[in-house]
Amino acid sequence: MNNISKQKGVGLIEVLVALLLLAIGVLGYAALQLRAVEASSEAMTRSQALLVMRSLTESIRVNVAGQTLYPAAVQSYVNYTAATSAPTSCAISSCTAAQFATYDAYQSAKSAFVVGMKMTMTNCPGVSSASVKRQCLFGAWGDTTITATDYTNCMSTAGVYKSQAKC
Repeated sequence: MNNISKQKGVGLIEVLVALLLLAIGVLGYAALQLRAVEASSEAMTRSQALLVMRSLTESIRVNVAGQTLYPAAVQSYVNYTAATSAPTSCAISSCTAAQFATYDAYQSAKSAFVVGMKMTMTNCPGVSSASVKRQCLFGAWGDTTITATDYTNCMSTAGVYKSQAKC
């Protein structure tokens, strides 16, 4: 009889320990689920950014006469807002190569703004000594910022992507 009185409450402690372990497991699963949602959101934003920039690169390829005008045109819309005035619409009228470059840059900046992104176009990293400078498009979102000619929050001047950057 004495041994039974020593065992009172042991079952309750076992249940509490099991519940504690279960709670820790559920919290771990919840944290994992939260991280998965964040990763999905980042992947969606990255895909949208690629679509916007790929569309612009196709427009650049089509406008052979205006290819050199695109960097300045894209840079002029790096701070696009909903209040930015639209240039001449090349969708409904004839345009010069320069007007097409400006219109394409505006449309891309507008699309980027809709998905919460800013974009610019400037010399690619690591081509400062090349006779023909390649141009790169940079898109940034979240707390990563870029300016018309400064992409260093995304990658180094050697072309190395910065970790934690959202570009």
